[in-house]
Amino acid sequence: MQTKETQGVKDLHSTNSGVTTDSLKPRYTLKRTDDLNCTDSGKTTNSVMPRYTLKSTEEKTRIDNPFFKARTAKTRLEDSILMEKPKQFFDCFVVEGEVTVLFAPTNVGKSVLALQIADAISQGKSDYGFVSEMTKGENVAYVDLENTDQQFAGRYSGHIFSDNLKILEMPMGIEYTMEQLLAHLKDFIIEEKCKVLVFDNISFMGNLQSANEAMATIKALRKLRDELNITILVVAHTNKKNNKPMTINDLAGSAKVGNLIDAAFALGRVMGDTGLRYIKQLKARSGEKKYEDPVMIVEMVRDGGLHFEFRDTGIEQNLLKIPKDVDEEEVYNQVWYLHKQGMSCRKIESELGISKSKVNSIINTMKTREEAA
Repeated sequence: MQTKETQGVKDLHSTNSGVTTDSLKPRYTLKRTDDLNCTDSGKTTNSVMPRYTLKSTEEKTRIDNPFFKARTAKTRLEDSILMEKPKQFFDCFVVEGEVTVLFAPTNVGKSVLALQIADAISQGKSDYGFVSEMTKGENVAYVDLENTDQQFAGRYSGHIFSDNLKILEMPMGIEYTMEQLLAHLKDFIIEEKCKVLVFDNISFMGNLQSANEAMATIKALRKLRDELNITILVVAHTNKKNNKPMTINDLAGSAKVGNLIDAAFALGRVMGDTGLRYIKQLKARSGEKKYEDPVMIVEMVRDGGLHFEFRDTGIEQNLLKIPKDVDEEEVYNQVWYLHKQGMSCRKIESELGISKSKVNSIINTMKTREEAA
């Protein structure tokens, strides 16, 4: 018996095996209905949900489903061609619409690089050898939970910032949950019409050493990105203590975090030169992956506000060893500099690739020099 719901399917013919033989015109899609559901025997039942009926359509074949967005592969390809290509906001490292993580060990300069990225996006340009596809500046919300006003002034005195760059700080000692933090961030981003969020440092949102907390944090950021249609860059720490190449596994909670983020890049120290660093891409979803190896070599420069400038490219493994032609005095200066920064002998050993006994010997020598001066 032909029911109302099956009208229009008379052009659909099948062989005994159930394979259609005609060209299936008009085309059909499944349409959910709340008034009819049948078992194979033809009896109605309320136990099978959701319910669907065939519906004729002259347009692209789609399934009307409240949970999934279903398209044919051909339709998906056609839709993607019509989409605007995401812009590179800061070279290939930060791409429009993505959740990206920048991570590095302590005292390498990750906050300096993060603010430089935020500054470049707010001004709609990228100087010092970095590429940008932006045509105008965007409002950026920069959550700075790392630096004091004195540190900020010491780094950027004399630098001219755009009014598009908004710095958010939190009072010391305030207690909050991640949900409260994100709710206030959401309100601010909507009110200020921000297109980009930079969060320094993600450890303030949860314990990334815990896989569950790390996963919850990144999922919350992805949800915020999707709801507000923004780009997110988060700064993270790594406990990496050896002179081996950076990997995504050096990111805290990486087993979960690495799968959920869109992109990641790391900042490392170049051995043999206190001013040089390297930037390595570790994951890229839609951006070009140009700096995995060779990596980008940059130099930290203070002129015009603390920032990094492009210098060259190089093989990461070669940058992790102190060159044989480096002057011995330069090694002494590096050890003394890191010691003055509060690094332990063991950490200096790891950073510079020299023995702990040699580190101790150099520190004692430099102390003697300083006392005699």
